[in-house]
Amino acid sequence: MSNLDFKYGNENSPKGHAIIYFEEYDELYASYVMDFPISGDLTKYIPEMFKDQIPDEEMTKMIFPPIPEKFVGNYENLYSLAKKREDDLIYGGSINSSDVTSSMSKLNSLANEYTDLTSSKNFDDLDKLISDIPIDKKEIDNHKYKDMDESDLLAEITKLIGKINFSKDNNEINEIDELKREIKIISTIIPENRKIYKLLEYVDLSNPNSEDIITAYISRAYSLLNEDYIKVKELEDLLQKLEK
Repeated sequence: MSNLDFKYGNENSPKGHAIIYFEEYDELYASYVMDFPISGDLTKYIPEMFKDQIPDEEMTKMIFPPIPEKFVGNYENLYSLAKKREDDLIYGGSINSSDVTSSMSKLNSLANEYTDLTSSKNFDDLDKLISDIPIDKKEIDNHKYKDMDESDLLAEITKLIGKINFSKDNNEINEIDELKREIKIISTIIPENRKIYKLLEYVDLSNPNSEDIITAYISRAYSLLNEDYIKVKELEDLLQKLEK
């Protein structure tokens, strides 16, 4: 798992193009990173007199602008833009825009981590992460959840979490496994940016904040459904604190 803070998109299936944004007081600064599926030697397209200024390595990604630029708009505008374009949206923390070197370094570090996610060398790890999620389309199509709307599915998730807690108290291991499977199936039906799959990391309650984290993720999903992006931001800030 990476340390990237995805606000839209899913680190388990990165799109290869992302908006990375930062905060400075009440202002947002952003840049765009694209991981190229085909690498190339940039020097072939550069006039001879400029070739010494180009790095020798192959060009595999683009970061533009190379220093985060001020975004004209608020978080809701940026989130809507990423959603409309189907870009990943990644929060990079705070920066000091007057410290150009530090801002560029932070952006490059996050961009490298992001493009590493899309690299083929991570595919084996990714397969391990999702191998136990039911992906049989026939199974999902024939499931009782397939005709439910999102609000009902989220209510069902809340019920399943309650049943898991009850089964834990009674040490019903097989029942717990089946309930987890139900959550996995629902997570394939609900839009992935709701991050319902994240609940499975906390249902064992090994984290002292597990119950609060589960509640926050469910509330976040409802807020996304209702397009209450201010509430989404509040819950994401809370989750960032709880998951630390």
